[in-house]
Amino acid sequence: MVAVPGEGAARTYHLRPPGGGPAWSAPANGSTLFPIPAQATHATLLPGRDAVYDPRARQGALAVEFHHEDGSVREAVLIVTSAELEQLSLQAGRLLDARESAHGGTT
Repeated sequence: MVAVPGEGAARTYHLRPPGGGPAWSAPANGSTLFPIPAQATHATLLPGRDAVYDPRARQGALAVEFHHEDGSVREAVLIVTSAELEQLSLQAGRLLDARESAHGGTT
């Protein structure tokens, strides 16, 4: 922040990006400001919801919940293409193998 309203005769916030760059301004009344949502920390599959494949769109959909830093949770749908489904299947297989190895061959 370069200048704050109330300092002298400023009627706007004067801002500059943290890494440098051109300065810009915003009205002091906050009319152009909007809340920044809490950062998502992770996503989990929604229990009881089955994945759905749409052959026409050649994509799958998985119901997920996004968990945020502030403790809030939002439901969403993870859409994956056919290629991403194949990649996800391979990765899930590796996870299952690692789990089996970690538990001495028992699941």
